[in-house]
Amino acid sequence: MRRSKEKDLRRIMSRRGFVLAGAAVTMTGFLGARLYYLQVAQTSRYQRLSDRNQFDVRVVPPARGRLFDHKMRLVAGNAESFELRITPLYARNLQDTLDLLASIVELPEARIESVIATAKALPSFREITVRDDLSQRELARLAVRSALLPGVSFGKSLRRIYPQGALTCHITGYVSPVTQREIENDKTLEILPTLGTGKTGVEYMFEPNLRGLPGREKIEVNATGRPIKVLSDVPPAPGNDLQLSVDIGVQLHASERLRQGRWEQVTFGSHEVQAALASDAELQAHLAVGDDMILRDGNGRLVPAESGAAVVMDIHTGEIISLVSAPMFDPNLFTGKLLNRDWRRLNEHPRRPLLNRVTSGLYAPGSTFKMVVGLAALEAGVISENTEFFCTGERELGDSIFHCWRKGGHGAMNIVSALEQSCDVYFYEIALKTGIQKIRDMALRLGLGTVTGVDLPGEKSGIIPSHEWKLANKGVVWTPGETVVAGIGQGYVLTTPMQLAVMTARIANGKDAVVPSLLSKPNGAVQNFAPLDISESALAVIRRGMSAVLYGGAGTANSYQLGKEYGGMAGKTGTVQVKRITLAQREKGITKNIDRPWAERDHALFVAYAPLKNPRYAISVVVEHGGSGSSTAAPVARDILAKTIAERGLT
Repeated sequence: MRRSKEKDLRRIMSRRGFVLAGAAVTMTGFLGARLYYLQVAQTSRYQRLSDRNQFDVRVVPPARGRLFDHKMRLVAGNAESFELRITPLYARNLQDTLDLLASIVELPEARIESVIATAKALPSFREITVRDDLSQRELARLAVRSALLPGVSFGKSLRRIYPQGALTCHITGYVSPVTQREIENDKTLEILPTLGTGKTGVEYMFEPNLRGLPGREKIEVNATGRPIKVLSDVPPAPGNDLQLSVDIGVQLHASERLRQGRWEQVTFGSHEVQAALASDAELQAHLAVGDDMILRDGNGRLVPAESGAAVVMDIHTGEIISLVSAPMFDPNLFTGKLLNRDWRRLNEHPRRPLLNRVTSGLYAPGSTFKMVVGLAALEAGVISENTEFFCTGERELGDSIFHCWRKGGHGAMNIVSALEQSCDVYFYEIALKTGIQKIRDMALRLGLGTVTGVDLPGEKSGIIPSHEWKLANKGVVWTPGETVVAGIGQGYVLTTPMQLAVMTARIANGKDAVVPSLLSKPNGAVQNFAPLDISESALAVIRRGMSAVLYGGAGTANSYQLGKEYGGMAGKTGTVQVKRITLAQREKGITKNIDRPWAERDHALFVAYAPLKNPRYAISVVVEHGGSGSSTAAPVARDILAKTIAERGLT
């Protein structure tokens, strides 16, 4: 019995030993295979992970190219600022680290949530900018506590600044943080998600030139990701600087003169203004976007600064010397994180300060279009300089009567006197005889109805109608009455202030189809513009008419002549009705512009070139709802041209 039990015990022990031995062999084999996999098969991968714990490759953003004006005065540059950054890979707990940072420096909850959302979307080793506007005091507080902040770093960066502020906002545009859509369209931006990119203006148009190329630094880091030393670096290539053709002196004068219009400027700090601001929502809206010019109008009321556009260009080179769109805004608001309240103030402002009226504002050109009609008629042989029509004050056509602005008419008119006195009936006659197709062809040659090609985004082409245009856009045929209305620059005709300046420059130049540019051109540089291809004799007739507007006895702007010391100027007024005066308004005696609501008043336009002999500069001015082109826009243009000649000379 005892031997049988011993035999069974030995059998059980042998079986258990075999199982244990098998298990040991299996485990040893598994461990060996795992060690082989980790140490041999995955050598390269773990070497990279090891290097990443020891080394960090950081992208160094380039310095953005600067913008200067014609006299090398800074228009857009870069200022040093201090950044706070965090690398989620090295932060033990991202939420806890951000909460700790919020106890040291100002860090809103919304920004914390944004950083966490960004961290989830990006690789954990990618640095995230928490703030880019640290003060030196905040930087000191962070430095003292740096040992308690794993994964946190801080240092210098460059922030875009616009030292001229709102003065050049529609020229420079602005830079703001890169958007996800931009990253999708340009994968090179993925490595610099916090880089600022141009969104409007010159900043947008010349983005590739201004941006530069990023550099790289290989840095040895410790276990918490804190830099120990730089092992190697490839410095970034800064963006190219650009010299603009704009003259800040002229720009400042043009801005102030356009916004003042024909009214008296009131001291902003006066008790009267402060009392008005307390109750006038319109004045408050303008103050909210930084426009502190307050005017007293002809009825003694306090009103905001005028809105509109003014552009001055060199008729030979196409260089833009001044470009003003009012109201304006401060582009520095956009260089960091734009506050919601600032965006609402700009976006909901009743006069739309973000709109560049020079290139994107569409206006009926009114009587400034009469040069186009006159040139088309002269070129077509419909009239000569001496061809006369008698203005009775109205022109019948079918069942319609088209009136001249002067009741009773102007009497016998030729093309020069018709331009001088802006006789509507004369241009009704020649428009009908010339036809809308030839008028359109001339308008296109003078730069209307198409984008001018100036270095700004969002330029509108305007409308110069034709038979085909109306059929395609309105679904009905063109009528003779519409030719009559187009003959005085109204109806379907729409242009931009930039196009009107180009038109005037081409008339004054006479040879070249000048194209506007915001880039400064070297002295003596040859300009390769297409030929204008308009008869010099016809242009000479139109120029005599434009001169008579200022220096003729009945000229519509003869009260606003440019002084002899500046060589005089030639121009054309335009007054465009925005809304017809209603019967109810007439019965109440509300017929004057100043008595109507601002948005219902006529637009005031004026185009000109100077000096009379050997012209050099062209200008167009639009004062929105400013009333008369002769009394409002003409003196503005005159004063801006005088400043242009004083600053830039005539050579």
